[in-house]
Amino acid sequence: MTARYGPPNGPRPGDGRPPKPTERRPGEPDRVRSVRTAPLSWVERHAVRIRQVTWFAVALIAIRLIAPRPDGWHRWNDAAAALNDVESVRTAALMYYQGAQHQWPLPGRPGVAPSGMLPYLPGDVSFASERYRLAWEYAADTLSGARVVGISVTGNDPRLALTMAQRAPDGMPYVVSGSRFTALIASATGR
Repeated sequence: MTARYGPPNGPRPGDGRPPKPTERRPGEPDRVRSVRTAPLSWVERHAVRIRQVTWFAVALIAIRLIAPRPDGWHRWNDAAAALNDVESVRTAALMYYQGAQHQWPLPGRPGVAPSGMLPYLPGDVSFASERYRLAWEYAADTLSGARVVGISVTGNDPRLALTMAQRAPDGMPYVVSGSRFTALIASATGR
């Protein structure tokens, strides 16, 4: 009698029936059964990447809404520097007023400090900065005698005055007119 052996998944000798795909012969190693699945769609294959790109876009939008643009950073820095200069000039003007028998300095040109106020100004204050200019304002009404004394700031950026108004400290009286920010120092009537 001759033994008849067939293919590995073929009929076993003496069995007469074909083996099931999950069955294995004694002594045969385990085989992984391949399972046929439907092909994945493009969205399913790239779901992780789509999620990552979506979160990145949401983060960029949030940063854009929270943080100002770089030109806004310059504007905020310019407004802070101009307000510091205005406060220094205000202090110097009040010291001048006390030292000059209650007289204010005469008005000058924009970007130029009044000559009598120079000894009272700190060394780091400049009336003519690269991005804005200070002007000493002294206006008097000839009919009523009313006077207004202040410091005006005009800048290269047309929105600098509005930014200064937002950053102005509490208690600082000011007027914004177009691109001019004027911090008031004193006002009085002549009567």
